Amino acid sequence: MGGVTFLSQLVGSLAGVAVALIGGFTVYGLLKATIGIRLTEEEEFNGADLSIHQISANPEDGVQLR
Repeated sequence: MGGVTFLSQLVGSLAGVAVALIGGFTVYGLLKATIGIRLTEEEEFNGADLSIHQISANPEDGVQLR
């Protein structure tokens, strides 16, 4: 059956998950510490569509900023 045991597959899968988690938290932490990843209160109120992309979530609505 290929010579690969269930235990070796389990260990390899858990190691892959661990590497992905560590890498994800590292990248997230670096982004949070350097450039920030949150919108300002006003940008949150207006929504990311208007604040970041300058488009309305509903095309039929006019673009109105407060």
